[in-house]
Amino acid sequence: MMPAPLALIVATRALLLCALAMPACAQESLPEALPEAGLSAGADALPAHAGAAGATHGDLSAELAQGGQHSVRSALSYAKDGMSLDAALDEHRNGNYRDGSVFRQRGFSGGAEWKIRQGRFGFSADQLHQDTRYPAPEAPYLALLTARPEDLYRYEVRRGSAFVQRYVGNFELGVELSQRTKRAHALYAGEAGSTQSVYRSNRLQLSPRVRHYGKLGSVGTDTEVGLDLMQWERRSGNAVRGGDGAAQRRQHSRALLLREELAFGGVYAPRLLLGFRHEQFQLDPADMPAGGSDWENQNAWDVQGSFLLRSQLSVYAKAARSYRIDDDGYTSAGYRPLAGQLRRETELGATYGDHLRSASVRVFSEQLSNQIVFDQSLGQLGFAGNLEPSRRDGIAIETSVLLAPDWRLDAQLRQVHARYDDYAYDGPDIALVPKTLATLRLYWTGRHGASADVGVQWLRALRYGQDFSGSCLAQVPAFATIDGRYARKLGAWELELSGSNLANRRHYGDAPGCRSSIYQHDRRQLRLSARYHF
Repeated sequence: MMPAPLALIVATRALLLCALAMPACAQESLPEALPEAGLSAGADALPAHAGAAGATHGDLSAELAQGGQHSVRSALSYAKDGMSLDAALDEHRNGNYRDGSVFRQRGFSGGAEWKIRQGRFGFSADQLHQDTRYPAPEAPYLALLTARPEDLYRYEVRRGSAFVQRYVGNFELGVELSQRTKRAHALYAGEAGSTQSVYRSNRLQLSPRVRHYGKLGSVGTDTEVGLDLMQWERRSGNAVRGGDGAAQRRQHSRALLLREELAFGGVYAPRLLLGFRHEQFQLDPADMPAGGSDWENQNAWDVQGSFLLRSQLSVYAKAARSYRIDDDGYTSAGYRPLAGQLRRETELGATYGDHLRSASVRVFSEQLSNQIVFDQSLGQLGFAGNLEPSRRDGIAIETSVLLAPDWRLDAQLRQVHARYDDYAYDGPDIALVPKTLATLRLYWTGRHGASADVGVQWLRALRYGQDFSGSCLAQVPAFATIDGRYARKLGAWELELSGSNLANRRHYGDAPGCRSSIYQHDRRQLRLSARYHF
């Protein structure tokens, strides 16, 4: 495999040549029988009605809520003769109920796609900008924060992608080029002075794909082979009480992925899915984490199978291994990346029923090694780190019953045993992971465009954080919350009234210390929204 930088240059030119080679017949509509491969996130984001000739659609919506919260959104799409365009703008503000807490977010997304007989091509772009003022802490910091209103956090991300897809017989040839840029700036105020942090990263990725649909006797096959080539760079720095520090990291990676899906058909309709991914990472020697030889080469695989026992009863099984690489580096080791996270999953489940009544049950097990988390208790601001080996075993049950033509009842129950494994604290439940989570929701669909739903959620058995030895005998109290929604359509308008924590229950689920460092969840929140569709 060629080095990633050279491959990116060659493939970028190939993408442009592919786009130029597409015949100029964009005015011809695409036959409905051609498959949609979904190689591009930008293409998936386009509206479902993109095939309508000369159709223009749009939405305008606004929402007001308690706590200084409001949001507005507008979206517009146009489709004609195989061409589709879309764009959306949104803004969100949340003042929260804590003094000094303000959050603002502004976003834009848009894209274009052209479908022809031989394939399709297009592009997409989006931008997100956030400004956050942190809640005012307790005295003596309060007076200091008042004198320093610049205690803010700013975050911005920009993405862009372009893709070309070509149909040649039973083959689909595609390539996508994407870029993502992140910028962050934070300024904190404290008793000992201020802390300033800046962060900027840029990622360029090229993803060629080849997909083939075929048959081996009576077995349908869906085969996909692809590459992911990536260049990534990050610059970060900080200044604390007159001192300063800076760091820069560059990373290249290349990945090979294989996927095969087999559909056997017949009365029992068995299906089998096999997937594999191998990725190699390249870092400067000075940036290499501990155990670098294991970090540089990562493997992931996925095996899934399903079987139809009866017309309304099916069973499935899944086993998978996945990995996650630290792309932040905000650690106590001075911006050195963490060890790679490894996850092993197994799951067995069954579903039964139809649209009138249905039920499903699944038993799952998950093992995590070097889990990457952000630990707020490390240092003044917290650092990312790796957790010790852990596992989660549980069962989940879901049911749905149509009580009447206008009424439906859904119920869910999830029981999880999460614990550390194979180290000094073997045995105790993992903090802040609920053992039992149960939900019950009732839906109603009335006449003249009216609809409503109400639900209750109950959670129990949360251990306090930082209690690895089991010395904290107390547990976070169990709590139940109620939420609801009522909506009414009036022509092109839709009005909605919704609320969360309707009983105004004072509860919390984030407590890093034993009966300390408690962060309460939101109180009762009512929201009123209006939407206009044209």
